[in-house]
Amino acid sequence: MDRTPALPLLLALLLALAAAPAARATEVKSILRLQGAADLRHDEAFEDHWDARSQLDVSAEGRLGGPWRWRLEGRIQGDSFGDGGFFGRGDTRNDVDLDLRDTYLRYENDRFAVTVGDQIVKWGKMDELILTDNVNPQDLDQFVIPWLDDRKLAQPMVRVEGFLGGTTVELLLLPRPFIHRIPFFDSDWALFRHNREAGAAAAAADTEVARRFRELGVAVDAPGWGDTEVGARLRTTVAEVDLAVDALVYHQRFPVFRGDAASLAALFDPEATAAALADPATGTLARAALLAADPQVRAEYPWVVTVGGDLETTLGDYGVRAEVARTFGAQYQGQAEDGTVTVYTADQTLLGVGADLTYDAFYGNLQLVQQWVEESGSLLFVGKQAATLVATLQYDLLAGTLTPALYAAWDLGDDASYLRPRVEYKVNDHLTVEAGLELFTGDKHTALGSFTANDQAYLLATIGF
Repeated sequence: MDRTPALPLLLALLLALAAAPAARATEVKSILRLQGAADLRHDEAFEDHWDARSQLDVSAEGRLGGPWRWRLEGRIQGDSFGDGGFFGRGDTRNDVDLDLRDTYLRYENDRFAVTVGDQIVKWGKMDELILTDNVNPQDLDQFVIPWLDDRKLAQPMVRVEGFLGGTTVELLLLPRPFIHRIPFFDSDWALFRHNREAGAAAAAADTEVARRFRELGVAVDAPGWGDTEVGARLRTTVAEVDLAVDALVYHQRFPVFRGDAASLAALFDPEATAAALADPATGTLARAALLAADPQVRAEYPWVVTVGGDLETTLGDYGVRAEVARTFGAQYQGQAEDGTVTVYTADQTLLGVGADLTYDAFYGNLQLVQQWVEESGSLLFVGKQAATLVATLQYDLLAGTLTPALYAAWDLGDDASYLRPRVEYKVNDHLTVEAGLELFTGDKHTALGSFTANDQAYLLATIGF
């Protein structure tokens, strides 16, 4: 499954450039990551009992001479999940993905730069928590958002930067954004696939209703040129404080779903629909409504506008940062007073603050994000107020070859946490081995539903060439 939209003409051009004598690569890198993990305990159905992952990143970059520069970067990733899988079929699944990452052609001089191709652009100053950085959507296929640079999906875009002394003006154009290709655990809406199967099993005695559950689906329109997104960012430094303001007119990165009420109810809450079908008082009407409804619901990515700003500076030994964003016209799945699934439109405000400290061999990073959704109705998946606290601690031992570390995230609203204690050992300049745990507590509510996740022990080897 190729998750990232390829730009065949651009890729062919870059390959030709890379092969040209004048465009000889000045730097070629490859990194192979091999990871295996096993459950510590089984606490919920439809979870992985073990998984294995292999990931190969290959990159090359060079110059054509003068102001022209090129870069090629790709990733091949293979996964195997055993005996479960979140919202899965309950068996072993294998998956192979091919991604284009930063793959572009760049022209740069002292006054401006133009970059064309698949790019990962980071806006904002927060290291672990992304607020206004909606240019590149999050890759959620690992269920937990992966680390920093690995969490972003490359997007085809044109990026123009103007250099005005200590100020940089940046403009983005994302033609026909592939917004619907974000892999929400699976290419065929795995959450709803699981719900279809659950509904069909609950209504197995009525073959016509069970068949209708299996016919339920989600349709997504392919983006056109009219869906082109634009953004602008201004960065400068005043009195040793890095400042930036930005705005992005784009499609909301997570969709809302519209359709007939009976089909939406069956997809979002199949058990409740099955109960209504079995109730003598409501069964006849509920059955007629479900069979008469269009089984296809539509996933929509509404237009929104985000305006934000950030700053970063140092106070003594500490690095400090703050970021604020206001999103206008955001849409959320909700539940109306009569119990039907609906869509609410509400503005959202995000505020984040963070600080880090590097002292000899110690590094610490603490960040807090608060979110407010200005909607009085009942929202599904998303709380009207949410606060997340993230901490990273690590200490280098044995001249930096042995590093114990802890990554911890707390959802203060749901009283849930994710802990990743680990120990990293640098064998040599080419091989690093890491062992650790992934531990979850509490019921966590996300845009993909509620879950109590499994705890895992893992071993990771990173090999650089």
